[in-house]
Amino acid sequence: MSKNTSNPFGRNRAEQMGETSWKYYVSPSENLLTETPLIFEGSRGTGKTMFMLCNSWREKFSECNENQSDIYQLFSKDNIVGFYYKTDGRFVGSNLEGKGIDDQTWVSIFNTYFNVVISKEIFYFLKRCIELRIIAKESLFKLNSRIAKKINIDLLENDISYIENRLDDLLDEIEDFTNNPELNPPKLLSAGTLIKTTIEYVKEINVFKEARFHILIDEFEELNAKQQIQINTLIKQSIYWLVYDVCVKTNGIYTFETISNNEIIQEPHDFTLHKPELNDYDNSKIYLKFLKDICRKRLGEYFNSNSSNYIEFTDIDFYLKKYSNDIIFPVYKDSPKYEKEIYDVLVNLIKEDSSSKNIDSEELKKFIFSDSPLIERMHISLLRRKEITVETLYIAASTNNKTYEDWKHNTLYATHFLLCSELGIEFQYHGLKVFASLSSGVIRYFLEICKSAFDNAIGNSFSFSKPRSFTIKEQTDAAQFVSETKVAKIDGFVPGGKILKRLVLNLGKIFNSIQTNRLTTLGEPEVNHFTTSLFELKNYYEEASRILDFAVMHNILQASLPTKTKSNDIVEVADYHLNHIYCPYFKISHRRKRKIVLEPDVLNKLIVGNSDEINKIIKKYEVDIDNQPLQGKLF
Repeated sequence: MSKNTSNPFGRNRAEQMGETSWKYYVSPSENLLTETPLIFEGSRGTGKTMFMLCNSWREKFSECNENQSDIYQLFSKDNIVGFYYKTDGRFVGSNLEGKGIDDQTWVSIFNTYFNVVISKEIFYFLKRCIELRIIAKESLFKLNSRIAKKINIDLLENDISYIENRLDDLLDEIEDFTNNPELNPPKLLSAGTLIKTTIEYVKEINVFKEARFHILIDEFEELNAKQQIQINTLIKQSIYWLVYDVCVKTNGIYTFETISNNEIIQEPHDFTLHKPELNDYDNSKIYLKFLKDICRKRLGEYFNSNSSNYIEFTDIDFYLKKYSNDIIFPVYKDSPKYEKEIYDVLVNLIKEDSSSKNIDSEELKKFIFSDSPLIERMHISLLRRKEITVETLYIAASTNNKTYEDWKHNTLYATHFLLCSELGIEFQYHGLKVFASLSSGVIRYFLEICKSAFDNAIGNSFSFSKPRSFTIKEQTDAAQFVSETKVAKIDGFVPGGKILKRLVLNLGKIFNSIQTNRLTTLGEPEVNHFTTSLFELKNYYEEASRILDFAVMHNILQASLPTKTKSNDIVEVADYHLNHIYCPYFKISHRRKRKIVLEPDVLNKLIVGNSDEINKIIKKYEVDIDNQPLQGKLF
């Protein structure tokens, strides 16, 4: 495939990019790797691995080499040297427990293993520094001697490769023991001791005197609780020149304990917590800029940086064009259902209201009927409210008073989804902000939608030799495709996939019923999340609580921070947002606007109840819900 028709978003995983990940990497706006350890917590696709890999010394060396920049800057106090470790779930975790061996021995085995794999990476770094003539081979004599003594071997030659080989031998002994615990255990080490000793001696080398070293641990959730305790201890014991940072899947931290009795790691004293999905709920300017910067790096490979259109053609906004209502409204008006479903309904509502007789018919038509199908549909909903008459609506519309402005502000966007449902038309997804909102703070979701949009455009003869903006259909089809794909994959999640998919389908039906109810007065539009009592759920519905945790872990639901109820009873509650990537599938709004309360017993039925119980709950939302308090108790 030629460059003109290849897809710049074809690779969305750091693991697919080899040692050139840095070319696609954009640093977060805030400096996350400081003297304080970092816990980067998020679901798949939030950029955890990309962040860790691109801050490793290997990627930094590659970047310096390609850009011909000063590699010595990495060893200043303003930068870091990162040693990346991706947790091997096949070897650690449950593999290092049981088998007739006591827990303490397994903990020591893990500590030894972790010391060795990190030390091997440090020695490989030093070996590369020798090859690049950053340091001399002779400068490592003291380090080699100390490490040889530490792992109980004789230093037969002052050669870094010799130490590397001995570390490999120790790893082989560890693996042999895990496979056959009847063997004698290898030389055992305490948490982080070999690593700290190695770094201490490295810092004695002149070029590294000011250097700061970070141990970057990816997929922390693969460790069991006892192993996490060991790393937690290292996090707590971090010092400014040796810092431990971890990336972990949402809900993947099983304990905050350390090896010291009655001592835990706590934010912000011991670490900084970074949870991008929470920070990016509201489509912030920072998040949008971050996405644009990521896209610019990818698109930049397709254009000459000296060309006059370089800035325009490397801006994702150019491709994900936001179309005006002037383009969308005719689609609604031209629908064969429009007259019967909208115009005739509005006419009948006016005829049925005696107050309409007080208003000149031409004046009434001028302000109640509109070129905007959203306004006309909004008027239908307003006239179904008991307190609003035709005369009341006419006065508000003709004067465009604050009340009328508030109605438009609160209901017009939601009316799109109502209209689409009634007219049998797909909601039109287009524009950077919409796609960013659909991503729910998950960068990979955004990139997947972009990939699908480019695929659609390329299929319609798009070429980078003559770039153009994508059509509404190309963008809408992309959003629909990714959404449908994500829903289809839920039942493959481990653990709990099949139950989680049923929960998502049930929630989607409820939210769709509320948002597309023909008789709605739009009193509570755009419902796509719920709140529940965590205390009651955890205490009385243990299985449902566990499944809810899985939903958050898999990023099916996104939990906001717990709040307190406004009542006198202090009950811990939390909001759970359906990940916006599923919204196109359910034909519901992707904006975070309104919520319903699901009492724990109701939520329990939606998760583990039988079909009759679930259908009964869903049917309650298929009737007129306007008189029911959506943010109060529904059952």
